Amino acid sequence: MPMCVRLREIVDGMESQSDEMTAYLNVKTGQVVPVSDEELAAAEAGEQASDQADWEAEALEIARGVLAGEDYIALPDRVEIDEYRMMDRFASTVPDPAASARLQRAIQGRGAFRYFKDSIHDLGLAEEWYSYRDRGYEEIAVAWCEAHGIEYTRNQPARQADA
Repeated sequence: MPMCVRLREIVDGMESQSDEMTAYLNVKTGQVVPVSDEELAAAEAGEQASDQADWEAEALEIARGVLAGEDYIALPDRVEIDEYRMMDRFASTVPDPAASARLQRAIQGRGAFRYFKDSIHDLGLAEEWYSYRDRGYEEIAVAWCEAHGIEYTRNQPARQADA
């Protein structure tokens, strides 16, 4: 297991995922890496990196490591994160009944994410939503780290002054 990972890196990895991309934690280095379905398929097919760019060869090597299953653990995926449920819980915390009802309506049916986003901006609740969402992602990341026995820190790296 890594010495200690930054929680922000776990959260960033979780946020970067899509239907075609999964993020993994390398438990030896503490590095969070995205791996596409295409890279996993190429690694599984035994493709070689001889005529590829350096970054492609590196991505293929990481995909091989993921498939080997020794040093990589998949971060919580979109199903585990369940941002729809997060939006529903947020809507129920909004003290203004009319605003809360509007947010509840926004998440019904097709286009729920778009309608919800439009509504939080129209209602002036965007900052509150993103703060709520960030806390939700962090809670999921903490629970995931603890479940896997991974030490983490909330400390952010010191910013370097611009040269």
